[in-house]
Amino acid sequence: MPPSKQQRDAREPAEPVELERPVILWHTDPRRGRVVAALCPLASRAGVRPGMSIAQATDLATMARAFIEPYDRDADCRALQSLALELQTHLSPQTAVETLQRYKWAGRFRHDPESILSEIQGVTHLFEDSHESTQADHRRAAGTDRTGELGLLAAAAKILNRHQLRGRLAIADTIGAAWALANHAVSETGPSHRPRKNPHQFFLAPPGGTEAALETLPCAALRLPPLTVATLDRLGITTIGNLMRLPREGIATRLGSDLCARIAEAIGEIEEPLIAITPQCEHAATLELEYPTDAIDLLADRLSRLIGQATEGLHQLHRGVLRMTCRLELQEHPPMVFQAGLFAPTLDQSHLTTLMLGAMPSDRLGSLVTRISVGVTQHAALSSHQPSIFGPDFAATSRDDWTGQTEAARLIDALAGRLGEDSVRGVRVSDDPLPENAIVEFPMTAHRMNREIRKAERAARGPTPRQRTTARQRAAKAAEQVDASPHSTRQRRGGFGDAPQRTDLGRRPIELLAEPLPITPIADLPSGPGGGFPDRFRIQGRVRCVEQHWGPERIETRWWSGPLIRRDYFRIELEDGTRLWIYYRLGDDTATEPEGEKCWFLHGRFA
Repeated sequence: MPPSKQQRDAREPAEPVELERPVILWHTDPRRGRVVAALCPLASRAGVRPGMSIAQATDLATMARAFIEPYDRDADCRALQSLALELQTHLSPQTAVETLQRYKWAGRFRHDPESILSEIQGVTHLFEDSHESTQADHRRAAGTDRTGELGLLAAAAKILNRHQLRGRLAIADTIGAAWALANHAVSETGPSHRPRKNPHQFFLAPPGGTEAALETLPCAALRLPPLTVATLDRLGITTIGNLMRLPREGIATRLGSDLCARIAEAIGEIEEPLIAITPQCEHAATLELEYPTDAIDLLADRLSRLIGQATEGLHQLHRGVLRMTCRLELQEHPPMVFQAGLFAPTLDQSHLTTLMLGAMPSDRLGSLVTRISVGVTQHAALSSHQPSIFGPDFAATSRDDWTGQTEAARLIDALAGRLGEDSVRGVRVSDDPLPENAIVEFPMTAHRMNREIRKAERAARGPTPRQRTTARQRAAKAAEQVDASPHSTRQRRGGFGDAPQRTDLGRRPIELLAEPLPITPIADLPSGPGGGFPDRFRIQGRVRCVEQHWGPERIETRWWSGPLIRRDYFRIELEDGTRLWIYYRLGDDTATEPEGEKCWFLHGRFA
């Protein structure tokens, strides 16, 4: 049973504690010496501000007992990255730390990332309370439901409370608008009437109301350089609303196109990319070398040991490696990252070492290696296999692969490592109804990963096209209505014969042409639906007589997968015994020739 409200409140972490003594962090400015880099709310209420000299801050009467410590920029970035990973795990997989430009934005003292961004489309319904689901359905139908968004903000607040952090959280249609609200919006009260219980501030812009939400915010909320904001202040343009009422052409001419781009990003005219962070590998190992080296034999030995450490936890889970990544930290050059994909999961350490060494560009290191990191980025369940009675340790040292990987899989892995993943390809049956698309190619060592990516993309897109009425859907419905009367006429006249059955052994040709070949019917009466079947065809310049025919078999594409294509296929036997597979093209979304021209096509030949 779901927990009661009292049980949920009992499990909630305590709100951030109020500090008894102010905390001030400082860093060294090249021109001004030690200045305040960050401070707590208690120090802010006492009058301390970022950029103030430490001497001036300590002169304040209330700062006598303050904690004054140096600011660790690297530790701050690591803490923000760790918080972003936690939010990515519990809230949304599309989570990123804000990307900074070359120069800092107006209103910011430090040029460091301070915000976390998340794409929450498609996940807000997961944060609705069960007892409010019925009311949420009615509000969702009316387009006014915000229950899921409020629940997501409450979940984010719990995570911040657990780390004793205070946050400003905003939800808007665009990244720029959400950033502006979270950093510059003014809130009289928080989301709760008990500010001591909930110290966070929430800002929600209604769907489609981005411009109204940004109306009163300062121009610095558009993430502009200090010089641009100073120019706007000198011109008397203090809010985004005043700025958006000016013509874009004049703004671009006088203040540059970057300002227009920021406005377009904020109101959704330009899509701003969200570069999601990559979660850390669950199974990984790292080794700091005692001294830098580029000796391949030494690197191979250390790499083999790291692979054994990284895959040790997979033994108990009975899962094998499908994709592995290695990172080499170089002494004088940027880090080098390479990876290897496998056709079938395995835990064979020697095989994995061989693949990683083959993927390592040893001739292009260009510098000494100082650190090696190995991580398993994708793994899968091992196939059921009876291991050796002497245990996996014995089998691992023998020629038997106890993980169940076949010799064919080893060959595919080796070829992909040497030639590249895209060079070793396989084919599989497709669910596309068109005969020319019956099979598709895929990289044999990356097909599992691509399948998971396609699943994630389909889930992120939200409702499927089946749930939306589009032009293709309307065209398909119209085609069904058009087919009704000709079909009955066709049956009465008996011109096209009977459709083939699935049990017919020869219903599909052995040879399929790469491109359908146009053929010309020769008949006294019109051919096609509602008419007679031609007695002769002109095929590649020769007139061929038709002895008998079978069909039709209707093949058409799905309206949600692209342009609507509709064909009636026939099997015909010529006077010399040759059997061909032809089709009559019905009206579709791809026809470019005038009506009645090039309607018959040759598509295949039977044996």
